[in-house]
Amino acid sequence: HSKSSIATIKQNNQEDDNDLNDTELYEEQMKKEDESQKKQTEQKLIDKARGEYELILQNLKEENQLEFEKATETWNKKCHNELLRHEKENEEAISKVKSDANETISKLNQQIFLERGKMISEQQHNANNLEEEFKMKENTLNESFREIEVR
Repeated sequence: HSKSSIATIKQNNQEDDNDLNDTELYEEQMKKEDESQKKQTEQKLIDKARGEYELILQNLKEENQLEFEKATETWNKKCHNELLRHEKENEEAISKVKSDANETISKLNQQIFLERGKMISEQQHNANNLEEEFKMKENTLNESFREIEVR
């Protein structure tokens, strides 16, 4: 009886060991499945976050590009307006220089006209003086000839 009891106990122990092994295997398999599911869930979350960040990054790139284009356009307009302002200033400066030159030319022409008039007046005055002097000398000469004739 004791041998059969021992054999029964051994068999029961083996069955218990098998049950424990089966439970441990089941628990280990469940643990692996949980970990696998957890990793899959984590990977899905990572992929979702990556997709969201890539979309955010793309939106930021597009916004940055738009801001850059807007800034470039503003800068180009500012440069164009500044160029127009400089051109207008140059045109005004050229116009003023031309006006000043024309005014100077007019003054010089007026001065030449006055100088010419003054010279003509002086020449006429000199001519009149010479004519008067000539007449006086002619008169003196004529008088001298008359006196010579009278003698």
